[in-house]
Amino acid sequence: MSRPWILLLALLGASLSAISAATTAAEFTKYRIWHDVCLQGDVKKIDAQIEKFEHPLAANPKDDLAKAFLGSAHALRAKYGKWGPTKLKHLKRGKKLMEEAIAASPNDARVRTVRAIAYYKIPKRFGVRQTSLQDFNTLIPIAKAGGKLQNNERQAILYYAALAYEAEQLAGVDDLKKHCRQIDPKSQYGQLCK
Repeated sequence: MSRPWILLLALLGASLSAISAATTAAEFTKYRIWHDVCLQGDVKKIDAQIEKFEHPLAANPKDDLAKAFLGSAHALRAKYGKWGPTKLKHLKRGKKLMEEAIAASPNDARVRTVRAIAYYKIPKRFGVRQTSLQDFNTLIPIAKAGGKLQNNERQAILYYAALAYEAEQLAGVDDLKKHCRQIDPKSQYGQLCK
């Protein structure tokens, strides 16, 4: 890693070992596949995935990545649910789980990525958009530098950060898209950042 990045990370208050992804790429991929089922919007399938996420968490309560993804699954359950009180219950549960995951693993880039993207997608009226932007501000230098994150993870961070910045009319959108494309112009995110 070049010296300017070390200085930048020091300014962000994180050491190189602290920002490295504490969870494995294999765990992240497995949980992301489970989570992708939730993105389809079928409430019954989301409920099944919520139950699926609870198993590794029951076996290892310190699995903060599973906790973050479970929180995001609850947020999606809220989004696609039909009854107001149930939607609010799931949203509160999801937020609580993601906050707990970050509190326990504040320097895990993968855990922070799950919360950043989930919070970006929650409507502004719930007051989590600023937290999403703060997460992205922490993650962007990590995504640009590479490290232990896979290219698709780095690109997801940069792509969703660009969307969040654009929604909030912040400067830097073009730079984020440029870096995303540079990682792999032929990938899904590389194509989306044209």
